[in-house]
Amino acid sequence: MTETPLATVPLLALFAGIFATYLVGRIRHERSTQATGVVAVASLLVALGATWSLWTSSLPIEYAIGGAGVGIQVTALGVFLSVVACLAGLAVAVYAMAGTDDDGATELYYPLVLAAVAGVVGIGVSADLFSLYVFFEVMAVATYALVPFAVSRASAVEAGFKYVVLNAVGSVLAIFGVSLVYAETGGTLAFGPVAAALSDTTEIATAAVLFLVVGFGVKAAIVPLHTWVPDAYAESPAGASALLAGLATPAAAVAMVKALSVFPGTVPVGLVLVVFGAITMTVGNFLALGQRDLKRLLAYSSIPHVGYVIFGFGIGFYGDFGVAVDGALFHVLANAFMKGGAFLAVGAIAYRLASTDVANPRHLDDLAGIGYRMPVAAGAIAVAVLALAGVPPLAGFWGKLLIVVGGAEVSGWLGVALALLVIGNSFLSLGYYLPVLRSLFASPEDAVSSAARTPTLLAIPILGLTAGTILLGIVPSVGFDLVGPATDVLLSGVMP
Repeated sequence: MTETPLATVPLLALFAGIFATYLVGRIRHERSTQATGVVAVASLLVALGATWSLWTSSLPIEYAIGGAGVGIQVTALGVFLSVVACLAGLAVAVYAMAGTDDDGATELYYPLVLAAVAGVVGIGVSADLFSLYVFFEVMAVATYALVPFAVSRASAVEAGFKYVVLNAVGSVLAIFGVSLVYAETGGTLAFGPVAAALSDTTEIATAAVLFLVVGFGVKAAIVPLHTWVPDAYAESPAGASALLAGLATPAAAVAMVKALSVFPGTVPVGLVLVVFGAITMTVGNFLALGQRDLKRLLAYSSIPHVGYVIFGFGIGFYGDFGVAVDGALFHVLANAFMKGGAFLAVGAIAYRLASTDVANPRHLDDLAGIGYRMPVAAGAIAVAVLALAGVPPLAGFWGKLLIVVGGAEVSGWLGVALALLVIGNSFLSLGYYLPVLRSLFASPEDAVSSAARTPTLLAIPILGLTAGTILLGIVPSVGFDLVGPATDVLLSGVMP
């Protein structure tokens, strides 16, 4: 294990970007939004470049803050989350430079985006349960402010209030679970020592698992803790929705699994995750059926995708099946491209139709034929929903396939049932994805005649995320190079 200050560079770049974007955004100028966006993009690129340098070094790498104790520890899992977070943040930052997401508060919007990204990066490099919780809260607090960012709309404020209240309760339960681990291990929270101390199953350890699952599970939107999702995703700005669905919610699931990975195999962590994952994917798919508001449909459809991720982690922990964990992490990576691209594309359509006489620019009936007027945005949504349904050769196919293979590795009828459950839910999702395609590319005569083509700067991140969705499907080895080592870290109890 090596020690180098380079381990802190991704986080330092992001936190420096938070302050820099705030200061630049305070300068009232006609191009302040673009200037602030450039600073945010530069911060994210530096963080991404530093992450690449860490990836090419000998992992794990640690760095002691203040000369005592382990401050952060970079493993392959940390590199994986940092790459996903920075790419998602880049897309949102570029998109915001041309759109109206900042709602006139540029000096606040970009710092919040960078804070959410920094929180996810911190989740990956945290070396103990307490710092994991702290970075989780950094991410959560940033999204608390992003959801009701359009404070002029009462519905956005209401959605933000619901989101804050439910997630605050989850945060309290999560820190209580951490405190139980602290008490059970005699004052130890570092991942390696905790895993060694929790060598036997106890009632306190079992209770800690339940508190951590419920606490982190609220932000991860597992059923029945998902009720904040539809309003929060639908009422937040397009970039914030992309950040929530494509990054923050899956990252919360990874944070939960990272916390649970230190518990001994005798604690039924895998079984708990399998049950929650199965319920979440099934209920989420049924809730999405019949939705006609495109943004709410995508919001509801985010719930089953968290279910796939939790389900894959659960199978991996249940029987030490690395292929299922590979599938879960690959789906986290793919989700950043699929969901991110879909929500940004919906935002681009709403941006173009905002000044028209269209009654509801998000309702499928009012969007009939929009694909002929805005082919970039509509094409991106089409690619995204097909990928989310698991249609090959797109990114969403591989994660689900590996989870199915992992489920099939469980012996007996149970393995068959687990595999069929994922397959059945994938087919069920076509029930609400296919109507989206039918509406977007209805008869050309139904096209919204007042819609203009997608602005170039809005189209760039949308095309980038769409290209990523296609590339990960055609050349999945690009993702597996990141996913495989991260899986080894999780299955070894986080820290080797």
